[in-house]
Amino acid sequence: MKKVILSLAVFSTLLFSCTDDPAINIELPVEVEAPDTYTFNREGESTVSFGGQTARLEMAASLMGQLNSENVLASDLLTMFNDGTGFTASDDATAEEQAAVDALNSSGKKLGNKTAAYGDESVVEDIRGFITEYADDVSTSFSTDAAAGVAGSHTGAGGRTVRINGKGMELNQVFAKSLIGALVMDQVAYGYLSATKIGDGVENVALEDGKNYTKMEHHFDEGFGYVYGQESDITAAASPAGSGVLFAKYLKKVNASEEEGIATEIYDAFKMGRAAIVANDSEIRDAQAEIVKTKMSRVILHKAAYYLRGAAAAKATDNYDKADYFHGLSEGYGFVLSLQFTYDQNGVSYFSHAEVDTMLTALEAGNGFWDITSEEINNMAAEIEAKL
Repeated sequence: MKKVILSLAVFSTLLFSCTDDPAINIELPVEVEAPDTYTFNREGESTVSFGGQTARLEMAASLMGQLNSENVLASDLLTMFNDGTGFTASDDATAEEQAAVDALNSSGKKLGNKTAAYGDESVVEDIRGFITEYADDVSTSFSTDAAAGVAGSHTGAGGRTVRINGKGMELNQVFAKSLIGALVMDQVAYGYLSATKIGDGVENVALEDGKNYTKMEHHFDEGFGYVYGQESDITAAASPAGSGVLFAKYLKKVNASEEEGIATEIYDAFKMGRAAIVANDSEIRDAQAEIVKTKMSRVILHKAAYYLRGAAAAKATDNYDKADYFHGLSEGYGFVLSLQFTYDQNGVSYFSHAEVDTMLTALEAGNGFWDITSEEINNMAAEIEAKL
């Protein structure tokens, strides 16, 4: 494909150089063809780079694990979130695992400054609040039996143990699912695949200093990285392994159940959009970016409704497993928070910040998950399903 573009460009130059007539304007169409896999090279070297996105996804996974540990300090967790440092390996870590943690701490990347960067600024403070509450109230109460209004631990009939706050919220689940919208969707839809980052005014001829890619190419790859940054083989990402704890994990789930084929649609749009950037075709580039953003949003809509429905069904039964219920509704809560970062056909979120805030307030009212009824949860799910 690169050779075709080059030969056309040379041919066009030769045509223009052979005539003095300024009225002649020959445009030779260049067909944009997506490669079989997300692989792009210049002079034999890859132009694809998204190491910063992989680092942030790994930071999110590490922090999620800390939000299930006993007696942790809020200051330590907030340092990880805000500064991207303070991550530690386990006592039995291999040399390779220790090196990976060291690289994470020295990466210069952070979660805090990329979370809700294009959304309502209160969201990142809410997420910091989840971290602080876990450390101060939940991690110090592992030996306490959880109850309405009382943080502690609860083990269900099926053997699952959850560490929850007084409203029944499992904060590690709330944290991770909130970042699917507030980090991944926000950065992809309103950041890296927006006109500001890949529009016609962005440099796409000169290479970045010391790099093998243009600014536009790199921005598009960074958006790709937030989805596939932890996949071991991005060339096979049309069937994602679902690595990590954020978007890719749930893309795999939705692809397997609610909307078969959506993973291929998203991957194909990423490939074609990147190919269009190489070919300088802004129309195809923008159309493919729209596909990515709207299809990714459907994953969040599907999972928000799914986890709400599951929690409602559980609570409607006698002697329901409270641990499974709290776990599932906590996932639902995080996906509901993420709804405000979705992107619809009109280029706006399916639910505004205010609408999402109303739903979250309803979930937390009184003693929260202990009090809310199956009917109330189902009504919320139906409101979300109406957008699909």
